[in-house]
Amino acid sequence: MKKGYRTIRIILILFVLLLIFPIIVSANINTIIQQMERSYQKQISGIQDLTIVQEMKSGFFDIKTITYYKKAKVNNQEVFKSRMETSIMGMDTVNIYDGQYSWSIDPATGEVKKEEGGVDSLQVWKMFKPEKTSYLGDENINGKDTYKIQLDDALWMMGMEDLVSSDMPEDSEIEMSGIYWIDKESYIPLKSKSFTKTTTVEDGQTVTMNINTDIQFLDYRSIGSMLVSHRMLISNQMEVDDPSLTPEEKKEAQAFMESMGGMGDMEMLVTSAEYNTGLPDELFDGTLLEAQEPMFGGTPESSQDVPASGEIGETMSQEDIEAMMEGFAEMMEGNEDFQEMMKEMKPAD
Repeated sequence: MKKGYRTIRIILILFVLLLIFPIIVSANINTIIQQMERSYQKQISGIQDLTIVQEMKSGFFDIKTITYYKKAKVNNQEVFKSRMETSIMGMDTVNIYDGQYSWSIDPATGEVKKEEGGVDSLQVWKMFKPEKTSYLGDENINGKDTYKIQLDDALWMMGMEDLVSSDMPEDSEIEMSGIYWIDKESYIPLKSKSFTKTTTVEDGQTVTMNINTDIQFLDYRSIGSMLVSHRMLISNQMEVDDPSLTPEEKKEAQAFMESMGGMGDMEMLVTSAEYNTGLPDELFDGTLLEAQEPMFGGTPESSQDVPASGEIGETMSQEDIEAMMEGFAEMMEGNEDFQEMMKEMKPAD
């Protein structure tokens, strides 16, 4: 009788633990996020604006990025507006987040794009929402104790849902999750892993692409009151499953995409940083962006309604795309590293 009572008691205890376990985990997550918020609020308290210049050598091309941040009040909330200017392979892009909308130039049409939402990247804790975050335990990273936190639906948590859905072709889906290792002492990220899966239907067949990205945030330095990682080690791995390709074609296609996307190991360095220089508001005004010539050929949408020389303007055609790819292939023909990699990817006879 006593044995039966003990069994029932154990079952009841386990049942109660199972019920309250999600509450315990949620409480831990809430506490960690609250501590992160306090830490970053303290860091940004002395920052009115911030300018960071980063450079990265990525395989066959160099990337230079200048990011401007400025503190502002938007809808009664304190945000950091941002402007990112990127130069890669001779192509310049500008992306603006004004605290409410994201602005950019569509590379295919040259037109200005305005999308609701964006990322306030200086206030990192905003990415973490308790209802979609899991506490995976503690782990030591490079001699420092960290909280290991998983982010589900990471893309949506960063406010990028509208941006991604508008750029993705029909019959396509994208999934993204991630893991962050947060320093227990300073509550800054020391490491992250992201997992991105894209599914596209082409000619009735499903094509999937998996990209895994590892980032180490190293060499933190104080820029005013803000801690900024001055060296990031980035490692990407890509896998493509396209049923229409032969094994050899898959290898060649993957090698080509890796060269285009900077797959492999990369290092991004902060070459300069300054704060409270009085950045003008015009830098973050997306309405000041002007339409440009399409990056890959074609005609801006604004000119499509106006006949020129008796012809209607057209957006980027299949011929334009093929010409662009041929031009890139010709450029790569003179790149010895690329040619050597392509030889290694081909199976032996």
